[in-house]
Amino acid sequence: TADLPDHGYWQEWFPADWVSEMREQIRLWFYSQLFMSVVLTGQAPYRKVLGYEKMLDETGDEMHGSRGNMIEADDAFARMGADVMRWQYCAQPPNQNLLFGFGPGQEIQRKLLTFWNSATFLIRYANIAEFSPNRVAPPVPPGDMAFLDRWLVARTRRLVAASTQAYAQYLTVNVLKEFEDFVEDLSNWYVRRSRRRFWNGDTEALQTLWASLVTALRVVSPVMPFLTEHLWQILVADIFPDAPQSVFLAGWPELEQPDDEIVDDMAAVRRVVALARQARTASRRRNRQPLRRLVVEGADRAAAYASEIADELRVKEVTFGPIHATELRVRPNLPVLGPRLGARVGELRKALEAGEFEQLGNGGFRVAGYDLGPDEVLVEHTDKPGWAVASSEGISVALDTELDAELVREGRVFDAIHHVNTKRKEAGFEITDRIELSLPAADADLLEYADWLASETLAVSVSVSDGDEFGLVRVKR
Repeated sequence: TADLPDHGYWQEWFPADWVSEMREQIRLWFYSQLFMSVVLTGQAPYRKVLGYEKMLDETGDEMHGSRGNMIEADDAFARMGADVMRWQYCAQPPNQNLLFGFGPGQEIQRKLLTFWNSATFLIRYANIAEFSPNRVAPPVPPGDMAFLDRWLVARTRRLVAASTQAYAQYLTVNVLKEFEDFVEDLSNWYVRRSRRRFWNGDTEALQTLWASLVTALRVVSPVMPFLTEHLWQILVADIFPDAPQSVFLAGWPELEQPDDEIVDDMAAVRRVVALARQARTASRRRNRQPLRRLVVEGADRAAAYASEIADELRVKEVTFGPIHATELRVRPNLPVLGPRLGARVGELRKALEAGEFEQLGNGGFRVAGYDLGPDEVLVEHTDKPGWAVASSEGISVALDTELDAELVREGRVFDAIHHVNTKRKEAGFEITDRIELSLPAADADLLEYADWLASETLAVSVSVSDGDEFGLVRVKR
């Protein structure tokens, strides 16, 4: 007999809210429970059932000890951790086989490291600024908040809303998809775009990031209990003695209506930025090299954020409108056109190369008195010299890749800043350490950018030396 305290206690827990097992159990365990419960009590023993497919190794083969591909639980716990294992299980659509292994586990560890780094970034700069978060901070009127702060608040509310719906549907795969997208936005947009504010100890940025991280911990804690509890202790319990001493005692975040307008605006901005980076890569212009102009077509809702786009992409000007940075090149399709026109193909080829043609509405062309069908020509769209173009989902961008002396010199400044900060890190300098910076003689012309160099490298002075290397001297406090 079952070891139950009494029948009344049993009734409190019956029927079960949820049972879960692989699909084969539909006719075994699930059915046996259902049959016996209906016979004995007249009702089903569970309210929800989640069935799922098989767990195979990461190549799709069944796991067997004889094959050497079976993973012992203790080995998996030691090498990837329980939260990573739970992520693999929970991120899998229940109607597909789970390919489990250390390879997928490493990819999950990389994603979790991004989230972890966002938390450690907050802790580092909060300590430098001697910042203490306000757990019950009064709401700040949207008009008084920085744009990126308003966006992150809205983005976090969308995470809560979408995850609430996913949990209600018992679809942890959707929870983790939402969480992954959120971490990408948090780390690779908000934190990166707000770095200067964190360097300056901006309390509003620190408060916004803290509140967003703490909310995200509550949302994802059912899937990753160990990492979230560890971070909750650091970010909340250790700071506020009267706060819930566990993330699992904190309750579910309040459902608040997200500002979908600002979230969708920023999504459009990020699509433009991604396309511009694609165009930059195709043109082989380095990311640290400033460029003169970007033209955007088909992304009207991003137009209000032109300065944000320009700063992110290191371009001087961003305009929105038609793009005229491509050339149409038309050639005769010889295997098709040759048999029809014979020797006259040469005449048509010269006219096409000279651009002496008219486009027809059916995709064909009129040239030298002939109407050519779409199958009789080969059409190419090529970038005009000095431009790089990229397009996707109705949005196109054109990047002016021509360089002048000013742009080249500014690119060298960015290179110098990167080089100096790398040397700071290699030398073991603290992020708050001030330095005296000397430029190599070959870079003496960069001295006109001394203020810029100083602000980006924490230099109290910038000079030129006779040597060939950048010189860094830590200033004693």
